[in-house]
Amino acid sequence: MNENKTYKLKSLSLIESNFSREAEIEFATEISNDIDIDIQHTLILDDVIISLKVDLNGKFKRKKLFRFTTKYVGVFEIGNEDILPVEKFVEANGPAIMYPFIREHIATTSLKAGLQPVLLPPVNFIKLSMDNKAKKQIT
Repeated sequence: MNENKTYKLKSLSLIESNFSREAEIEFATEISNDIDIDIQHTLILDDVIISLKVDLNGKFKRKKLFRFTTKYVGVFEIGNEDILPVEKFVEANGPAIMYPFIREHIATTSLKAGLQPVLLPPVNFIKLSMDNKAKKQIT
């Protein structure tokens, strides 16, 4: 049986959005952003449901200045054409389709909060998937 499939985005929903910040932030300081990305998926009939969660902490030295937690859930219809295995889609392609929506949400929220725009860097989800597999093999 061929495991390659095609995929169509049926819906994308913001499931979680939390933001907090310090009242006073000196914007002349160099703020570093720590990013954690969590990807989960479930297969239900002819659909794959992907959850993409991003935790972002803006810090100066060790002091946390702001924090975002944003989670989107995407529902993708699985088609029958031979393009890509489900495993590869849920690890890289699906999250890569969803990630720009999280980037936009965080950038917009940061502006509304009176911060400089927080622009998340692009993510290579193929490399992230390989790194996560390597970590699992070590532990």
